[in-house]
Amino acid sequence: MLEMNFEFRKGIFFIRLIGDLNKDTYHIIESELNELIINNNFKYIVVNTNSLNTMDLDGLNYITKIYYLTCKYNGNLVICDRFKIFKILFNNCVPLIESELEVL
Repeated sequence: MLEMNFEFRKGIFFIRLIGDLNKDTYHIIESELNELIINNNFKYIVVNTNSLNTMDLDGLNYITKIYYLTCKYNGNLVICDRFKIFKILFNNCVPLIESELEVL
C-alpha cells in the first residue's frame, strides 16, 4: 500500500511517500502528482522518502520521472533520504537532504 501526503509551505511543495513504492502502487499517485506538478509550476519540490518501507525498480523509475518532469517545468527537485540510498543511485545529480527541516 502506498499513501501520499503533500503540503505547500514557504514556497516549497513537499511530497511525503508512505508505504511501498513499487510496480503495483506507483500508478496510484502518478496521475494526481503529475497533474499537480504540471499545473502549478512549483519552483522547489521536496520528495520525502523517509517513510517508505520498500521500493523496487519501478518505484525508482517513477522518482526519476518526477525529477525530469520537475526540470521540464523549470523546477528544482530535492530528495529527502535519511538512508542515503538515492545518493548512491543518483551519484549526487539530485540534491539530497536527510530531513525536511534542512530546506526551510
